[in-house]
Amino acid sequence: MRKMWTSALALTTLCGMAAGQAAAQTVETETVVSDEIVVTVQLREQQLSEVPIAVTAFDGDFLDKLGIDRFEELALYVPGLEVQEQSANNPGFVIRGITSDSGEATVEARVAVFQDGVSISRSRGSYVELFDMERIEVSKGPQATLFGRGALIGAVNLVQNKPDLDANGFRLEAGFGEDEYRRVLGVWNAVLAEDVFAMRIAATTRRRDGFVDNTLDPSNPLRSMDVDAGRVSFRYEPNANWRFDLIGNVHIDDNTGTAFKSGTFAPAGGSTSPYTPAALATFGGFEGGAPLGLNREVYSLTFLAAYDINEAFTLNATTGWRTFDSVEIFDPDGSSLPILIAAEDAAGYQWSQDFRLGYQGDGPLSWFIGASYFTESGRQRVPLQYDERVLLALFADQITAPQPQSTAVLTNSAFTQALLGGLGIPATARPAVAAALRGNYGEQFTNSGETDSIDIYADATYALTDRLDISAGVRWSQDDKTTGFSAQAFGGGSVLGTLLALPSLPAATQAQVLQAIALTGRTPLGTGILVQPTAGGATQFRSETFDDFTWRLVGRYEVSDATSVWASYARGRRPDVIAPSAPSAPGGNATFRIIPAETVDSFEIGARTELLDGALDLDGSIYHYTYENFQTTEFDGARLVTINAGEASATGFEGLAAWSISDALDAFVTYAYSEARLDAGAREGNRFRLSPDHSLAIGGTASFPLFGGTLALTPSYTWQSEVFFDDDNDRADLQRRTPAAFSDLIVDEKQDAYGLLNFRARYTAEGGRYAVEAFITNALDEEYLIDAGNTGDALGLPTFIRGAPRLIGVELTAQF
Repeated sequence: MRKMWTSALALTTLCGMAAGQAAAQTVETETVVSDEIVVTVQLREQQLSEVPIAVTAFDGDFLDKLGIDRFEELALYVPGLEVQEQSANNPGFVIRGITSDSGEATVEARVAVFQDGVSISRSRGSYVELFDMERIEVSKGPQATLFGRGALIGAVNLVQNKPDLDANGFRLEAGFGEDEYRRVLGVWNAVLAEDVFAMRIAATTRRRDGFVDNTLDPSNPLRSMDVDAGRVSFRYEPNANWRFDLIGNVHIDDNTGTAFKSGTFAPAGGSTSPYTPAALATFGGFEGGAPLGLNREVYSLTFLAAYDINEAFTLNATTGWRTFDSVEIFDPDGSSLPILIAAEDAAGYQWSQDFRLGYQGDGPLSWFIGASYFTESGRQRVPLQYDERVLLALFADQITAPQPQSTAVLTNSAFTQALLGGLGIPATARPAVAAALRGNYGEQFTNSGETDSIDIYADATYALTDRLDISAGVRWSQDDKTTGFSAQAFGGGSVLGTLLALPSLPAATQAQVLQAIALTGRTPLGTGILVQPTAGGATQFRSETFDDFTWRLVGRYEVSDATSVWASYARGRRPDVIAPSAPSAPGGNATFRIIPAETVDSFEIGARTELLDGALDLDGSIYHYTYENFQTTEFDGARLVTINAGEASATGFEGLAAWSISDALDAFVTYAYSEARLDAGAREGNRFRLSPDHSLAIGGTASFPLFGGTLALTPSYTWQSEVFFDDDNDRADLQRRTPAAFSDLIVDEKQDAYGLLNFRARYTAEGGRYAVEAFITNALDEEYLIDAGNTGDALGLPTFIRGAPRLIGVELTAQF
């Protein structure tokens, strides 16, 4: 049996034998039959055993055989990586305990996501389908020197299949299963001029009904999947020295939305369990009557050029253009009551250009130098709508739990007037004030960000001996940033917000305000509820320029031909943030704070080895990080704002073992330990969010000849320990709030340890052209949460989002 995997990631062999021999002409990427797959994490082609970085690299064969075509599925098998898909519009990428998921246009990513070398890290545009992939590389540890933007703690690089210059072919995959699951993938490779010019077209569509029933809209269960994605690429090689690739991608989501389930108020006749039906809806014509759900479009165009000047020097150029536009309507209080409805309307545009000159001659020195320019503009608009009468009942702690009164009761004028009496409103004013409270009061805030960035970088490796080499790199970055913020309170402001502010006003002013409300039905103060409006609702701006250096120093030693060890020190940086805040009083000016750049110093040692004549591959690394100016978030009204949480640290281990037991049997295990803690500042003593201390994956493939073809059985099991969903952990000593309506005394905004069992059985006919596969994910139907707290927590109403239940299906493949 020939190896087809990296020594660090022998997992790629686990299913490699299952497909049998491929047909003579196929659109599959040609199998790498050298000892290792080639990776480019150091911006040049290398076998992974030569790379002194903790890297996990999966080839397309491994992704196909385990059915991995979404980020959260990938993360189950990558030690040190977690991916949370609250929705395709709000993914969270976590590497070694550090989360990157902010939707604000003003905040940089911590985990960089690249598509063929172009950054796609902006949260609302980063989640894409993983289809027709050549490989995926996950680099862990500070990678700013190599990857630049956002690679504070790691990077995910998606390498898409490029056109084959000498093989026409077509592949079609079709799948179906429970919950109306449907998936279709088509790939066509066309040689337009042999060995010179080719085109590749790949398209996929995926459908699955939602798995959270919605009693207020039974025909549209929540958490559905409705994705269309496509790619057109061209490769042109006019001679042996020039290579050009042009790649266009489109990704479209249209689903029924996020299933926020209240842990306080249950649906009629139901319960607060996140694993039972929800009751969510919009109200009052919010956003023109748009239904709950997500509509998102992502478009990109990438141009890659490479020129081999001679045998030693290569010049590379990468040009990237990308835009996204998304609107998601969601019910953040998670209940049937019209307390609050919200939306996020986000858009972004970016353009980048990178030039890199590399040298790799016959001598001991190899190096590259480069420069890049990146420009980006984005905005995030968040409209909010309340029923002021129901919100008044919530603030007064007069909504019963877990079975609340009906909306008709909570909005009854007599009920509202009684609540106003509790606020000290005179009896004579109560009827008019009650009538002035609106059932569809709205306010919104918008943040925007513009960045122009210049990077200059260099990296070199010198072989001191045949077995010892040292690498060093440095990058200088300069960011010109402009942050904008505006907030509006519609219809003259909130009467309820004014009533809540009355106690802080002089008695005479209180009387005048109440009289004005009674006479006009409007507040004279222009007050908001969770967001105070800026002066005239106008956008206010602040601009700053930041610059800094990042670097790395690495040593690697080959103990033997089969074993290498390495040690590294690296500095990562998340750029400074110009953080806006709403005015403290209506009609004021927004304030802007500079959150200092978050920096991380990383120390790491690692080793890779092959044993049992190459049948057993072992890979492991130990690391320790220290953070300064750790940036986290907290609620400012309904807004999540960035704050400086001070110091943090992480210590961990990641390991992998892969064993080719025989030609017909392979097994693997991965394990990650991460003790990531906030050491000082605003979150001292808390654990990092979305960061289990322990995670494990185990599996393998057994292959059998059958009817002239091959039957491959691939079970896998993934497990993780307890996680918290916020850097402000859900601890009992942090859960007491006032007034009573905001009390949250139950420590439940976390997920206990759990495991997922998956199984795939694939039969490949003789010749490899046809295959049929049965699969089952979450075979034990494990109940688990992927998020808790959320926006509802700002009102003392934490919400919960469940993970996907069991799914059984069948997929068919034909290729020519």
